Amino acid sequence: VESGTSRDDVQQQGMDRIQACREEQKKEKKFRGPELVKEIDKQLDKAMAVFIFNTQSKLSAASPLLTGRLASSWFVGQNTPDRSVPPERDKPGPVVITRYSGKITFDGTWFISSNLPYTQRAAYDPYNGRRGGGDWFTRIENNLAKDADRIFQKYLLQVK
Repeated sequence: VESGTSRDDVQQQGMDRIQACREEQKKEKKFRGPELVKEIDKQLDKAMAVFIFNTQSKLSAASPLLTGRLASSWFVGQNTPDRSVPPERDKPGPVVITRYSGKITFDGTWFISSNLPYTQRAAYDPYNGRRGGGDWFTRIENNLAKDADRIFQKYLLQVK
């Protein structure tokens, strides 16, 4: 089961902000183009990192919990899904969210995936889930665009 975000939507938001900044710059005498592009890139990287972290956390928090293995199985990969699988458990244990070891940037395509053999069944079975029954995965997936919009707006509005 994989979740991704629409890069086109996020790029459009960035381009809209760039256009607004360009219009504002016409009013100013000093051209800050290269500086502004660097600032936008920095904010896009920050927003993507927050978006990935929040989505991974939501998936973990909403996953059905018997031993904690499924909740601990959401891994982040860049340009390809991370095929890691947490070790089997005989009894309940703590939920451990494995953070992406590299730097999360706006470049590339990001995946948050779980590779346990029962993940898909748990994600779509109407009788699974800690929060709101079996539609926990669909609810998270359906809110990705809203989450991305909220997070990217917050960071892009910091560009001055």
